[in-house]
Amino acid sequence: LIILAIGFDPTRALVLSQVVLSFGIPFALIPLVWLASSKKQMGEFANTAGLRIAGWSAAALITVLNVLLIVLLATGA
Repeated sequence: LIILAIGFDPTRALVLSQVVLSFGIPFALIPLVWLASSKKQMGEFANTAGLRIAGWSAAALITVLNVLLIVLLATGA
């Protein structure tokens, strides 16, 4: 509300807030995939090979997209 009260564009503020929030996704997703794939932690309920591949692929894709987003914001592209 303070940012909007000082006259910052609401749409830009919303976009920037979502960009900042998206940086936290890999920090939650990577440990989640790692723990869910661990036989030691999950026992018989651990992810299968297909789910591990899908999970790590999704985590890698999201991380790469976030890095690209940072680069684009930094360069102004």
